This record gives sequence, C-alpha cells and structure tokens, in this order.
Amino acid sequence: MMIWKVTLTHGGRRNCGLRWWKDTLEKIMLQLRTPQRCRSPRQNCHHASTLLNSWTILLLKELRSSKDRGSTLHIELNIAGSLTYETADNLGILPVNDISTIRRVAQRLGYDVDAIVRTGPGEAVKKKESFRHPFPTPCTVGEILGRYCDLTGPLRRSDLKILSNYTTDELDKTSLVRMSSKEGKNEFQSKVVDGMLGLVDILEKCPSIDMPLEYFLSVCPRLQPRYYTISSSSLVNPNSVHLTIAITKCRRSDGSILGGTCTSHIASRAVDPALNSLRVFLKESSFRLPKDCTKPIIMIGPGTGIAPMRALLQERSHQRLVLKKKVGKSTLYFGCKNRRIDFIYQNELDIFQKEGTLNSLHLAFSRDQKQKVYVQDLLSKNASETWNILDRLGGHVYVCGGVAMGKDVVRAFIDIVACEGQRTNDEAKTYISQMQQAGRFVQELWA
Repeated sequence: MMIWKVTLTHGGRRNCGLRWWKDTLEKIMLQLRTPQRCRSPRQNCHHASTLLNSWTILLLKELRSSKDRGSTLHIELNIAGSLTYETADNLGILPVNDISTIRRVAQRLGYDVDAIVRTGPGEAVKKKESFRHPFPTPCTVGEILGRYCDLTGPLRRSDLKILSNYTTDELDKTSLVRMSSKEGKNEFQSKVVDGMLGLVDILEKCPSIDMPLEYFLSVCPRLQPRYYTISSSSLVNPNSVHLTIAITKCRRSDGSILGGTCTSHIASRAVDPALNSLRVFLKESSFRLPKDCTKPIIMIGPGTGIAPMRALLQERSHQRLVLKKKVGKSTLYFGCKNRRIDFIYQNELDIFQKEGTLNSLHLAFSRDQKQKVYVQDLLSKNASETWNILDRLGGHVYVCGGVAMGKDVVRAFIDIVACEGQRTNDEAKTYISQMQQAGRFVQELWA
C-alpha cells in the first residue's frame, strides 16, 4: 500500500475552501506499509466550527404513516455533559457519502481507498505557518472521499470545462466542452441539472477522465454541513437535542433514485443500530420567544417546518405549567398532504391544545379535498384575528419551511396589513419590514 504526500496552496475555490495550483502540486510516494485507520488530532481538521461533537442517538423513529412512501424521522441525540443549547437553535450535521458512492469514484479513477494521504503547503504558500489543512492529516483516501468531497451534489458548467482537460477520448472532451459553453447551456440544463447528475455520474458517463488524486481534489467541491432547526426546548430537554428530518429521495429521468447525501447518511442510522452517532455542531438560530412571555405568537410551519414551533410550544408549556408564568396566546398554522398520512406530531399538538398552551391550531391538508389548501390560504381567512394580534397586541411571527411557501406567507401578511390596517401596499410592506427589523417577524427558509 502507498502513502502519498500531497502539497497544497491556500486560497479560495468555490466552496472547497482551497485552491490547488497545478504548478505547486506534487505527489510523492514515500514508502510502502500496511494501511491503518488514521486518528489525527481534531485541531488539524479544517471545519467551520471548532465545537465539533459526535453525539449518540438516543431515539430514532418514523413520524409518517406506513402508507406513505416518504419518510420523516424524529431523532433524539444525547448531549449530557457535553454542551448546552438554546431552544430552536440550529444543529449542523456533517454528512458522509455512502460507501457505494465512494467505491464508484475510487474504482472509476483507480484510487486505493486504504492508501494514506499526508497534506502540506506547496511552494506558492508564502506563509507556511498559516496553512490550514483541508482535512485531518494523515488520512486515508476513503476518509477523504467519504467525509470531505461532495460527490453527488450539483455541478456548474465551469466544472465540466475543467474535467474536459483530463479526458483522453475526444468524444468525451467534446461533449464536456460543449455543455460548458454558452451555446450548450440548454443541453447542460437538461442533461446535468434536470438529470440531477453529480460528479460521480459524470466520471462514469465520461470513462476516459483520468486524474491523479490531487487534481481530483482541486475539482471536487467540499462536502458542506447541513443545518436543521432543533425541535426541542432546552428548558424541557437539557440533556438531549431533538431533530425533525424529512428523508430526501428524488427519481431521476433515467428512473434511478437519488438520495440526499445528509438525509441518506441519517437514514442509514435507522437501518443499522450499530451506527448510533452523528458528527454535529451548534449554530445560533434567529428563532427566539419574546422576552415578554405575555406577548402572543403566530407560528407558520408546514411539514418539517414545524420543528422550531414544537420547540417553542415546549418552552411555552414549561413557562405556563412549571414556572407558573402568564403566557400569551399561541397560534399555529400547520400543513401537510393528508391528515392520516403525514400529520406529524399530531398527538403532541393535541396535548398542547388540551393543556391550554396551543390556543389556536389551523390545519391545511392539501390533498384531502379536490381544491388544494395551504397555510397561506388559512392565514388569509383569519385576517381580522391576525391583524389584531400583530397591531393591537404586538405579537411575534415565526415562519419555517420552503422558500416558495415563505414568499406566499409574507404576501398574505402584506395583504392582511393593507386590508385590515387600511394601508397602501407599499405601507403594508414597510409595516412587515419594520416587524422584521424589530425581530418580531422571523423566517428560516430552505430551497
């Protein structure tokens, strides 16, 4: 087996965090030895957060009905004795590529996944003491491909242009160059973007691509953390963090299924109990309950957007029942496809209603009737009540979910302010903007 030394230069390339200049790259075979698992100091790892932890999974359960082809998981992580979090903070998860994807890339390019790689600064790095390793060193090729390379994510046309330089077949080269050009942008859109092709797929569709490891790393973007809003209150659950995660699966044009890198990694924990931990770190969230707990709140969280709302309701329940505080009215708008299929946390919401923590629950089941109904539709129907909460009572608004939904919800609020508050459209927009600036209108959305 081989140990490789790869010299690098420090710079910025896309989301790699590094740029690897050809004239300063060198691959040196140092010696032969039996490969071993690398256990490098954590401080050598170039990550966005220094508070990286590996937390044990206490509970993992399916929230949807078995009749639903989709999957939404409720996960509880043990943080006892490690660190503290704030209610509805964000949790960053560092995903790992599945082993089949790693093997596909390694086999296609002829890499030995057990070979050990050492990294160091190249000649172009003037201040070598400031060099930061892109990953722990030494490290196996398999670890690098698994933990640090985005092998399935979306590509840009410029990526295909770079890959064309490593082809040995003229047909492969011509195809990549054509799709990377302005003239080929429609072909790129239909074949690569709409076809949901990642780097691993391009390598297999263009079998003449041949590149040494260091050059591959210069092309391949870094695998980024995924952020999920914590669905638990730190007052109620100080020793555990709860997550609500929809498992991503998309059917491609060729009929194959593409799973999300991070959610597939998480789902694998449900299949194999031996894989009972995740690499995570905390990131502050914008979701915070009003300092004055008597203020009413309006929460809009369809699907997994309910995650922070569950955390806020847990906190308000604790304030009411344990701390004996006077708590303002709580209103929740939740939506999903079918009441019997994917109405997640239904039992918990029933309890919050019965105990008086959740005062109003508005449900939009988009597929339970001929005409689709969404949360923004219900919001518009309750215009008078909503305006009273916003303007007279000084309420706070929390929105979590998809970008499209978020835009529709903001539009509904603007219409409510304009109609109920007798304002022009521009004045209504200013009203909502002022709420946002004051921290009374908070959104966390994803594409």
